[in-house]
Amino acid sequence: MGPPTFPPHVAAILRRWRSGLAIDPGPVPQIAVAHSRHELSAALDAGAADAVADPVDPDELAARVDARVRTHVPQTLRIGDLTIDPIGRSATRGDTPIPLVPREYALLRYLAERRGRFVTRDELLKGVWRLRFDPGTNVVAVHVSTLRAKLDRPFGTAMIRSHKGLGYCLDAG
Repeated sequence: MGPPTFPPHVAAILRRWRSGLAIDPGPVPQIAVAHSRHELSAALDAGAADAVADPVDPDELAARVDARVRTHVPQTLRIGDLTIDPIGRSATRGDTPIPLVPREYALLRYLAERRGRFVTRDELLKGVWRLRFDPGTNVVAVHVSTLRAKLDRPFGTAMIRSHKGLGYCLDAG
């Protein structure tokens, strides 16, 4: 089972640190709560954005969360002529807005954050749909097809590639 996924509006995650825990240094900063100085450094080495000792001083914790949130403002993604605005949850290709429903936006952003590499169907089910099982449907293929119709077909240059057995890849085309 991979690391938990959190909605984009989550500012920071507090995680109880234990030896051997890997922390995903993804878009949501994770602050480890540890019992000793040794565990604090191990948590930072494992990918935590910050670490605090337990028991936690509430004022120190509030200051650390505030600092992490300020430095984790989402950045605009640009791939070729595609621009993805994570704050406005919108996309444009050239000067043309791409109308996306929330799931299409989530799929596009997931692929964009992994641009240039193939993402498997199972990874998309976990990362975009938050499913830990295969529903036995073609939901991923249908959404990718719909996204291609909006993102690729009107522009003549395909940005989404697929390869049987490897998955889907977004690149500049």
